Amino acid sequence: MNAGVPWVSALTGIGLIGVLLALILAFRAWWEARLTPYLIVRRAAERRARRWLRLALGLALGIGTLNAFARSGFHLPFEIPPPGWPAPVSPSPTPSLEALPSPSPTPLEEIPPTPTSRPTPSPSPTSPPSPLPSPTLPYPPTLLTPLPGAVPAPPNARFTDLALTSACDERGRPLRIPTPPPTVFPAGTVRICGRFRVENMPVGAPWTVAWYREGALEDSSTLLWDGRPGQPGYIYNTRPDGFPAGRWEVRLYIEDRLQVRVEFEVR
Repeated sequence: MNAGVPWVSALTGIGLIGVLLALILAFRAWWEARLTPYLIVRRAAERRARRWLRLALGLALGIGTLNAFARSGFHLPFEIPPPGWPAPVSPSPTPSLEALPSPSPTPLEEIPPTPTSRPTPSPSPTSPPSPLPSPTLPYPPTLLTPLPGAVPAPPNARFTDLALTSACDERGRPLRIPTPPPTVFPAGTVRICGRFRVENMPVGAPWTVAWYREGALEDSSTLLWDGRPGQPGYIYNTRPDGFPAGRWEVRLYIEDRLQVRVEFEVR
């Protein structure tokens, strides 16, 4: 250890304690992920374990780098320099300057200032308003319930381009979807179905469709994916007495990750 840097030993000790503490917390999170039966809790514990491991690795690299610099003789900030460093520099003789007579000023002819036009600043374009974040809605209870035989979905699995319609067949498949898809349905509508694009979704991965009305959960269903690669997915909801009037929202999840949300109104 470099004796000229009195705080290297203290930082090394603090860093080693931090590495040990981060490893302990990472092991506890990993053990929690192994024991919990709930998918969403297991995913959260695995993310915590990875964060603690990255923190331990970063502290270890920082300690190693600091000690390498201290041992190499590189002068670190706040280092106590050894005696005789740096070498004293002898002052150079100051050259003498002779005063020269200043020339007498020559009168100049006054030139009237030429008026200059100032550029008029152009108004800056108004930036478009940033989109509002999605409102926070409660998780469906079915999403938090583990399904037997479920397989994990990869991070690149996605649902996109959900389009709704009230023209549905008996199986709940859309007969036709106008362009653009409708966002207002008349009162008394008894069926609403939809079609969405699917990417990288493995068979057996859990997914959820949730229907909200005025911010409250009305209906939800969690299933294991059984679609074929390259084919779209479908959702379907029916109300024999008609959908109640109000503002509705449909949300699709893969595991606990929100994929797409569509708002519509019944009036």
